[in-house]
Amino acid sequence: MYLHRNGEEQEFGYWRKANAIHAWMVDNLQNGVDECQDVDFPLEKIVVLYNLCKKVLKDPEKNCHLLPTRGGFFFGSELIDDNYIWNVKHTKKLLKKCLKNPDEKYTYGSSW
Repeated sequence: MYLHRNGEEQEFGYWRKANAIHAWMVDNLQNGVDECQDVDFPLEKIVVLYNLCKKVLKDPEKNCHLLPTRGGFFFGSELIDDNYIWNVKHTKKLLKKCLKNPDEKYTYGSSW
């Protein structure tokens, strides 16, 4: 899974087996259709996901329902474990960079 900035081919961010993040992207950016398509990631959605990450990290056991895991062949563990927490922290860090550059355009995509 990757995040591009301003339509450039160069990746701005990258995730591997972060199924909770990918599930959120599919549900909130791709209208529930997961066909490895690139899709715009508008600032208002970046803010929403950033705030969800903050809430989950405050109390992962209590708030993991905000970013639930999703199974699938390539999607990794469905446990709320250290890897899940790392992916949420990593996402928060990437999105914070996006928020510092609100005039830039971002695109989310994935490939299997």
